[in-house]
Amino acid sequence: MEKHVDGKIESSVETWQGFMDRPVLAVLTVSTILAVGVLAVLWSTVI
Repeated sequence: MEKHVDGKIESSVETWQGFMDRPVLAVLTVSTILAVGVLAVLWSTVI
């Protein structure tokens, strides 16, 4: 458990979720876009 100055108490899981919220979303978005791009290139070379 972690207690903050404002009195909020979070578990370790909640702390990590808050810390990793935006970076994880950015990584998932970029990786999805790259995967779609690679698949589109591969598909266009097959046809």
